[in-house]
Amino acid sequence: MSNDMSFNAVMGRKNEIMKKAVGIDYENYEFSGIGFDYERMMRETGYSLQEVQDVQRASGVGNTPLIELKNLTALARKFAPKGKGARIFVKDESCNPSGSFKDRRASISAHNAKVKGYKG
Repeated sequence: MSNDMSFNAVMGRKNEIMKKAVGIDYENYEFSGIGFDYERMMRETGYSLQEVQDVQRASGVGNTPLIELKNLTALARKFAPKGKGARIFVKDESCNPSGSFKDRRASISAHNAKVKGYKG
């Protein structure tokens, strides 16, 4: 592993760092550039959905607020056929403990590292 600690270098090897830290290769669970197969990861790492929810609840992750974008909802309904038109919401990820959308994954990583006795 490189000793370059610049932001770009660290971000460039983040998967390698995570794999070494917690023993999970997250690249195996990514798909389509933005998707992530949580169910497969849980099956393969031994965590049930209930265990994941318990870990996330204990670390303050989850139940991210949804805020309706009322002007966009009105615009969508203006142009949609009668009885159609979506309500448009955005998740306020800034309410997560680190202000990031990665809190869900990070909470499980940190828990897994603790269970396995990793220091850090």
